[in-house]
Amino acid sequence: MEYFDVGLLLKVCLISVITANCNAEASKEPYQSEIPTQGLYNASDNVVILNVTNFKSSVYGDTKGWLVEFYNSWCGFCSRFAPLWKTFADDIYTWKDIVVIAAIDCADDDNNPICREYEIMHYPMLKYFSVNAHTSFTGLVMEKDNSVSKLRRNLINLLENEQQEGRGISWPNITPYRNYETTNIWRAVPKTVKYFFLLFEKTDSHLGAEVILDMHKISILQIRRVTSDNELLCDTNKITNFPSLIVFSRNDTQKTLKIRVPTRESTYNTIMQFMISRGENIHEQNFTKHHLTETNHKSSTSTSKQSQGTEKLENTLIDDHLYQLDLENTLRYSISHEIPLHKIIKGEKIDALKKYLNVLADYFPLRHGNIFLETIHDIIKTRDNISGEEYRQIIKSTEEEMSPVYSGSSQWIGCKGSKDGYRGYPCGLWTMFHMLTVNFANENKDTEHEPRKILEAMYGYIKHFFGCADCSQHFVQMAAKNKIFDVSNVNNTILWLWSAHNEVNARLSGDDTEDPKHKKIQYPVAEHCPNCRHENGTWNEKNVLHYLQMKYSYKGINYYGSSDSRKDNGNKMKVRQERLVLNKYISSKKLGWDFTIFDISICVVLYVTSAVILILVCVKFAVKRTYRKKTYVSLLGR
Repeated sequence: MEYFDVGLLLKVCLISVITANCNAEASKEPYQSEIPTQGLYNASDNVVILNVTNFKSSVYGDTKGWLVEFYNSWCGFCSRFAPLWKTFADDIYTWKDIVVIAAIDCADDDNNPICREYEIMHYPMLKYFSVNAHTSFTGLVMEKDNSVSKLRRNLINLLENEQQEGRGISWPNITPYRNYETTNIWRAVPKTVKYFFLLFEKTDSHLGAEVILDMHKISILQIRRVTSDNELLCDTNKITNFPSLIVFSRNDTQKTLKIRVPTRESTYNTIMQFMISRGENIHEQNFTKHHLTETNHKSSTSTSKQSQGTEKLENTLIDDHLYQLDLENTLRYSISHEIPLHKIIKGEKIDALKKYLNVLADYFPLRHGNIFLETIHDIIKTRDNISGEEYRQIIKSTEEEMSPVYSGSSQWIGCKGSKDGYRGYPCGLWTMFHMLTVNFANENKDTEHEPRKILEAMYGYIKHFFGCADCSQHFVQMAAKNKIFDVSNVNNTILWLWSAHNEVNARLSGDDTEDPKHKKIQYPVAEHCPNCRHENGTWNEKNVLHYLQMKYSYKGINYYGSSDSRKDNGNKMKVRQERLVLNKYISSKKLGWDFTIFDISICVVLYVTSAVILILVCVKFAVKRTYRKKTYVSLLGR
């Protein structure tokens, strides 16, 4: 007779349970980013495009330094910064054997682990990776600036520090010349060098380093900078004006060269003219083109803005519907991409996350119910801290367990820009919070309990998780100025957010990041709400409130593009109200246990498994006992 191997069966059951919990790890990420993945740079730029596959192999263990921009392709500030970064890369292109200018798009989901590992908390962020850097080194943050010249100076400070710490020994020497005399000036100079230049400058000047790096590939000359604090050498050579330039020849002749204008370009030209006068046939580098790019960029930008101001552009009216797909894309990108970018979420950040997830769980209209968001909130609300990677795994596994969570593909409808890089996620975030304020007010008409609940959640999210640093800073400043925490009732929260949105639109109107087909206007426009303004043009806030309540209520949601589109959008409200009543009943029956659906399912599996094992054990002993009895009777019969 064959017997059941109870131990083997137990192992099979346990493996099944573990597999149920871990199958998310083995499957492909269900979420595909709706944000454009081609980024802000292409192969025609002098910017090396990095990604998750080539980042570490590029920046580590190299004889060159790497200056990397971590950016987000939907971020308005990043879009404004990109032309400057390209110009900067052109400007110092002749330094490419010393430092590489690169960029990586953190809006691309594939790059998410890199941006989290390097603790990129805002965009754009510039990080410098040293020569022969070890993989444990996460880069030095370099200050951003609004001009090529300032970026160049910030970079030179980093490069000079490299050499002072003993790195970059193969580079041209940009540290100050410290000797007090010039008698042994040729001692360590290669024999190919015919002319040795000393450029005297103020201690805070970067001119010498710029010219040294610009001309370092010309093998017959060498340049060193002398700072004004080397008083003995300055006095010996009768230097009283800065910058000044002295050239030494191999035949011990010495000559002072006059720099007409104390600029990088003028100094370069002075040296080149001297070399030509000595009959040296030097292939002149295309310095002027790179140097003048910054001026051309500024003038073209200025001209473009002036033409936009004078040219009458036809405004395309923005679609006035509230689309479910826009709301879901915003939610998906927010909880699956932006939040997991943080290496550790704790302190004010974890508190902000709890508030954000709480309002989403209570008021976000997912078509398949909000159990998904409630489960995530139930897990996070008990935590004092959590890593971005652990949080990401929670989102991923929960979404797979409850699939399908979302009702359609990752595409923008009402928030779709005229081309990639316009509108999209920022538009969706405004839309989502408008929807939340309206429906929070609708469901709390009879109480003034926590009237600022949505605004506080929004404030915390924008301050701690929104990737565009410039946008986040502006919002926090505006919130303080407009007294966000003094809003006294739920209807005023709707109007506060509407007013804030119009204030931001006014600030960004005419900005380079503005979609030319969807201008930043003061909304609602007359075509969408004829009664929202008084005859004198001022806002009729009572009618504005009514317009916002109609547009952003659950009943106003348009399900175009959703996989389960229904003509009767009113069914959504009915389903939601029934779910809210059920939730209140369930929460009133809780015994203080924070069980999720997954926890309960595991308990059921373990319970059934245990019952089966007990039955099999009983059967096994019963069979053994019967077998012994039969054997005993048989022996007596003999």
